Amino acid sequence: MKPINVPTIPVNEAIARVTRFREKMVKSAAIPESNIPRAILIPIDDLLAIIQKYTTIDDEGNVKSTLKGVRTYFAIKATDQNLTDEVTALVVAVDLQGNDIINTTSALGVGEEGGSEIYDFTTPCPSECDPESPLFVP
Repeated sequence: MKPINVPTIPVNEAIARVTRFREKMVKSAAIPESNIPRAILIPIDDLLAIIQKYTTIDDEGNVKSTLKGVRTYFAIKATDQNLTDEVTALVVAVDLQGNDIINTTSALGVGEEGGSEIYDFTTPCPSECDPESPLFVP
């Protein structure tokens, strides 16, 4: 595995952050603790597809990306108002200036070619969890 230069934190600090989040949600939420989201799985193939969509190769073979990254917005489907099933994360590409890339001309439509550029491919934990992870705190 190649080393990468991105920020990391120690496992104990990550556990403490996750624990604080869950404790704060339990104290302030009007929903059962079992319905508070633990994590969101974002499929790598879907992320790579977004990256590829906004990546070009110039005449000299240089790879150019017009993305700064992706942003996720936590959401609850209309049928899940009581958080009985899924909290999802809607994913949008973010341009180099830090702006969401959203096609507002079709944002109000449904199923149009090209769509809104708001992607809904995440799966929440508990549906997709690793209960053996140190971050799967009680």
